[in-house]
Amino acid sequence: MRQTCAPKRRPALPSAAWRSLLAVTASTGLGLLVGRPAEGVMVALGALSAVLTDVAVAYRHRAVTMLVPQLLGVAGAFATLTAEGTAVAPYLLPALGVLAGVLARLGPEGSLGAMILLMDAQVALDLPLPGPRWLPPALMLLGGLSVVAPALAGRLFFRGRAERALLAQCLAGCAAVLEPEAAGPAGAARRRALHDLLERARHTGAIGGSALLARHLPGLLALAGTASSSGALGLAAVPALVGRLRAEAVRVAAGRPAPEPAWPPGRGPLDERLARAARAAVLPGAGALTGAEPAAGGDWRAGRLRAVARAVLADPQSWWCGLRVGLALLLAGAAAAYFDLPHPYWAVLNVTFVCRPDVGPVTGRALERFCGTALGVLCSGLVLACGGTDWVLLAVLALAAGLVPALSGTGYLYQAAALATVVLMVTQIAGDPALPLLLPNLACCAIGCLAAVLACELAGPRHRQLAVARRLAVAVEQATLALTPPRPRTALAPYLQLAVARAEFERARREPPWRQGATDRWAALIEEVERTVDGALALTPADHHHVDRTRHHLHRLADRLHRLDGRRGPLPADPVPAPRYGAEGPRRKLKSLRHQRGRAVLG
Repeated sequence: MRQTCAPKRRPALPSAAWRSLLAVTASTGLGLLVGRPAEGVMVALGALSAVLTDVAVAYRHRAVTMLVPQLLGVAGAFATLTAEGTAVAPYLLPALGVLAGVLARLGPEGSLGAMILLMDAQVALDLPLPGPRWLPPALMLLGGLSVVAPALAGRLFFRGRAERALLAQCLAGCAAVLEPEAAGPAGAARRRALHDLLERARHTGAIGGSALLARHLPGLLALAGTASSSGALGLAAVPALVGRLRAEAVRVAAGRPAPEPAWPPGRGPLDERLARAARAAVLPGAGALTGAEPAAGGDWRAGRLRAVARAVLADPQSWWCGLRVGLALLLAGAAAAYFDLPHPYWAVLNVTFVCRPDVGPVTGRALERFCGTALGVLCSGLVLACGGTDWVLLAVLALAAGLVPALSGTGYLYQAAALATVVLMVTQIAGDPALPLLLPNLACCAIGCLAAVLACELAGPRHRQLAVARRLAVAVEQATLALTPPRPRTALAPYLQLAVARAEFERARREPPWRQGATDRWAALIEEVERTVDGALALTPADHHHVDRTRHHLHRLADRLHRLDGRRGPLPADPVPAPRYGAEGPRRKLKSLRHQRGRAVLG
């Protein structure tokens, strides 16, 4: 519990906090002024659903992560209201849970859409309003747009700032890898940080499709691949080149035009190659990548939504994940109805917030959710016991609504406490006394968290570790392809896969204590794969004997990882496509070797 609930120190998002505070408070206050508090609360809950999706930094990426979930939420709310009182009403929510589980396998954006789909469906059903059935979804959409519009309006004034900052961080990371003191363990940590930044930039560009990232990212990936291989060999660039890279990072972040002066001369072929790659990264179209692949892993914008959706729908694990979410919703709803708890949708909402495969294991998130709800219930109980007018409660609501996005980086426990305070305050303002609902709210939270753990953890406890194994296996296979003639000029795709595997593993670190030994073993395995990939990609084509032996070692390591995974084949919805070559011979050779079981497994 100490490891799970410890606060993390990350900078908050002040702009998102102000948007949340103004949208939620203004709608609730306006409802109080005109004497329609229920309608104001409905608009505020729609704004809260948009606040929960305000996680992206780039504006194009933000449009996807905020607009699409709002449309899904409106569809879910309208479906539940239409089915109310019919024979399909008891089965609609589990069916939506299955759909949400499949959507969550699309990635972080799909997971946000799945969460808002279920959340709005339950909120519209539990807070009925007089009038036509389209009124609650329309009010919730109005609240969501009151957050989405200011979030996207900044693009008129700060266009490209987030993308420039991300590119500048990547250039500074390349400079840090090339410094003389980056040899040894410090250099490995710097390379990992660089690969994580590149994966963020690649994902942002693939989702948002920014023209700035489209121009600069291919050359930047080539520069990072050259810098990573140089760091793995323990080679350092000349200080003048490193200083120029840092100066270019400052210039890109500030948005100043590119200068014309020549790059500093190097001492050998490595410095010349680094200078060419740096020119291509800073000045797109400089010609440094002529005759080679433009980026590691082929076209970085490949794998669009249609291909990804087909791969996810064809994967049995996606439907298994959806069935687990549907079962958890069914268990939570049945338990809340059995105990005749007021506002039973609270139990289902906790399942919605906990069952998200992109944010870590269910057990750790359920523990954070319950502890945060208990903290929020305690704070709300103190406020409600002291009494006060609706305007005092509105001030407390404003504070809690601003803390929802501000505490997102500190830890989910503290964000859950702010969410519980918001729910109880709007319940009191809507006319339902919230003081008698404190313990039922906590009971609903316990029921939802237990249902999520029973359905998701016990039915698939090794899902997170299997995902790590598959990422590692793909990284090793791509490293093998990088050693197969004709070798690409840069081989960064294995490093990006390792970055995704490390992100999966960091989320899995919040496993319960009884799995801590397995977590330590997986950490050792990731370090072994990183050392193997580093050593393999540091070889030169002249080392024919070492290349053949390393390729054989990589084949055996990939076979071992596939045995841990228990399945064959590439990852569905793979965000980093494999390198493309002119001939298909190396691919067929690798596939045939993969299907030949090795007689020995690495110890």
